[in-house]
Amino acid sequence: MTNADLDTIQAWVLAACRDLGLSVDAGSDFFQAGGSSLTAVKLIARAEETFGEDSLPPDDLFGNSGISEIAESIARNRRQVDASPA
Repeated sequence: MTNADLDTIQAWVLAACRDLGLSVDAGSDFFQAGGSSLTAVKLIARAEETFGEDSLPPDDLFGNSGISEIAESIARNRRQVDASPA
């Protein structure tokens, strides 16, 4: 995983959160920016559509809800999905 990959994922997280109606920047917290359990479910579903199943587990989002932490979670879990045998 390169910094460019993480930057791309973080840009995706920011765009997805804004599309869900949240006013966020890279230093924001998903829930402090107005995210709810409903918007969390929507973000998780979008992440799975884009990055694969289990790319953003609910425990990761609810435990570490900063925008950069969400991006790191997706990067870490996407890599695990990519590395698993087909």
